[in-house]
Amino acid sequence: MKTMPRRSLLVLGLGALAGCGGVGDIAGMGRGGNVDMSAMFKTHAPMPDLDSMAAKQKLMQDMMNNPDLPAWHAQREKMALAIGDRTFDKRFERVFDSMTVALATLGSRVNNMERVSGYITASLPPLAPEKADAMQRDGLRQYAAAKGYPASAADKGDGAFDFDVGGSNSLMTRGMAGLTLSLVRQGSRQTKVKLRFDNLYYPALVAEYYQTVWAAVDKQMFLDQSLD
Repeated sequence: MKTMPRRSLLVLGLGALAGCGGVGDIAGMGRGGNVDMSAMFKTHAPMPDLDSMAAKQKLMQDMMNNPDLPAWHAQREKMALAIGDRTFDKRFERVFDSMTVALATLGSRVNNMERVSGYITASLPPLAPEKADAMQRDGLRQYAAAKGYPASAADKGDGAFDFDVGGSNSLMTRGMAGLTLSLVRQGSRQTKVKLRFDNLYYPALVAEYYQTVWAAVDKQMFLDQSLD
């Protein structure tokens, strides 16, 4: 005689109990009657996708160890040469003062300022949260694709056990990301300025910060033109 598997016996037993009104008592509900078994199982959170979680964890480890890509590095180098250097037909002192005021207006925190050497370091200015999150996630998707990860590794799932690698908490910026301004006298009324960003890797995000800082500098230069 063929023996019925234990799982089948359990299902049949639960079905019989449901028919006679005993499942409610077994489940601790304190009442009899028919019970919707599917509703009971829906109350439990789905099991996490272990493969997806492992891929996200590995992606985070890769970004912590090396958040840059060769293609990104090359793009940033070209960007620095194209829009990272500016020359102003103004006195060194006027340019230096306008730079510090522009950074303060943006909300950047100046960490170091040396007028003699023309060296200024500051924190990154805050971007609009929606724009920052979108650009961080775009960068993460590009990084994940370049490293051979599935697209799902860069997105947040709906599972209760899922976690988000992207957004504002992304590692597109690592450590103390910030900016550096180097001012060089090129004459009595000409000053060259180099703007560079530290620990910032995604080229589109770097371009956004270049645009943000230079726009603030140009505005401040215009406001200060009567002082020169």
